Amino acid sequence: MNAVNVDVPQYGQLCQLAPDLYWARFTLPFRLNHINLYMLDTDDGWCLIDAGVNDEDTARHWQQLLTGPLSHQPVCRLVITHHHVDHIGYAGELARRFSIPMEMTAAEAEHAQWLYGLSDPDYQQIAAEHYQHFGVEEEHIQAVATSTSRFRRLAAPFAPITLLKAGDSIQSTHGLWHIRTDRGHSDEHISLTDTDRQLMIGGDFLLPRISPNISADIRDRDEDLLSAYFTYLKEMQHLSDEMKVFPGHDWPFTHAGMRAAELIDHHHQRLEQLCTAARHTDITTSDAIDILFGRRFGDHELYFASGEARAHLNYLVAHHRMEKTELSGQPDRFRLI
Repeated sequence: MNAVNVDVPQYGQLCQLAPDLYWARFTLPFRLNHINLYMLDTDDGWCLIDAGVNDEDTARHWQQLLTGPLSHQPVCRLVITHHHVDHIGYAGELARRFSIPMEMTAAEAEHAQWLYGLSDPDYQQIAAEHYQHFGVEEEHIQAVATSTSRFRRLAAPFAPITLLKAGDSIQSTHGLWHIRTDRGHSDEHISLTDTDRQLMIGGDFLLPRISPNISADIRDRDEDLLSAYFTYLKEMQHLSDEMKVFPGHDWPFTHAGMRAAELIDHHHQRLEQLCTAARHTDITTSDAIDILFGRRFGDHELYFASGEARAHLNYLVAHHRMEKTELSGQPDRFRLI
């Protein structure tokens, strides 16, 4: 994996990546403190790729871009790669400003609408039950049982949605971008590839520094999402070394096939860690957090760490290396077969 030699865009500025592709970096109020957003120049105006969270800093940053480097033509499209709040949060505000729909896949739209529609009591009950099955400390269960949804806090009300699907394309001034969709990090995540120019807007499925979070979802904590992600990574291993990947976080890079192979190895190492730890005793999801990460987490990071740990246990169950025992009122336990 090699970084592309371009400067990270500063606040209110754009970095030109191709004749019709631009990059902006927005801040996030999390440990992962930034997101990369992209703009395609089309004959009808700007096609925005993702939106950032709904907070004051994001609103100010968009205002500076829209009255500055993006001001010479209208915004005609808004494509959301997936439903996570750092990508969809400010989408409703942008869509209403320009009287355009939010464009995304059906599964991502359904998941976003479900999350936004949860009342606080419903969210608290679902999240607390989720953590009870994981066996995390009581203080974290109580914290989510009295919290409000982070999604609703950081997402504006949605605008009308137009559905995209795999095989659709977007024509820019200098190329044709083909849409593919994948499961793993999210339900039906969009990436866009201009094959002729060897350019890919990859979203969050292939990142140069960190491993994309593959988490058990609160709607189905037993779903095997890691297998779907492995399917994606195995395909990405065959990408040309010259393909330039523009990710949702960190920096543009090449040699993406090498990076996909690294991520496959990373996850298999984690799976072996869990199997080794379970040789003499069964384990809970909370145990798996300790095994994989070796430290405790605050409430925000625990959500992702626990989901990641459970996703690896689910994979082992799906591939008949472990079995799960679920007893009423007790954390789920996993043992080797």
